[in-house]
Amino acid sequence: MEIKNSNIQIEVHRATEEDSQVILDLWRGSAEWLQLKGINQWNPDDFNINQVHECFSKGYEFYLARLNEEVVGTIYICWSNPVLWGELDNNESGYIHRFAVNRNHISRGIGRQLITWAEDYIRGSGKGIRLDCMAENARLNQYYLDLGYKHIKLLNWSNGWKINLYEKK
Repeated sequence: MEIKNSNIQIEVHRATEEDSQVILDLWRGSAEWLQLKGINQWNPDDFNINQVHECFSKGYEFYLARLNEEVVGTIYICWSNPVLWGELDNNESGYIHRFAVNRNHISRGIGRQLITWAEDYIRGSGKGIRLDCMAENARLNQYYLDLGYKHIKLLNWSNGWKINLYEKK
């Protein structure tokens, strides 16, 4: 599927396990950038190739965004998330996770296009859309609110993390 912006055009394709290193590199690149910005969202040391393989083995659907054949972003979708959503987890939603854009391509609208693609894909399955992010990441929280997401719940984890849950019908 192609998605167009006035100046760029990305293509989104389903990833395979052979793309695991590319996905890992995107996660780590985003994590390093977040750390440099002082945002406690992701830590590059927390990601490893086995984690990517495990997500594939659980049936998570990974997608890669390409711009002129270069991979510029990734996202994965799963159809249940009881760890974060607990009693609110349901089969009526698709859950967007690990959304990352290559730092060499930020501020080009790629992230918004990739999120829009994921929303259209999930809606095409007849489901609502859910995602989460760290509560302390004010910019990302505002980004999701600006995209029309509704805040559902704040989770306070025992490790000190605070996570906001969002939904879009």
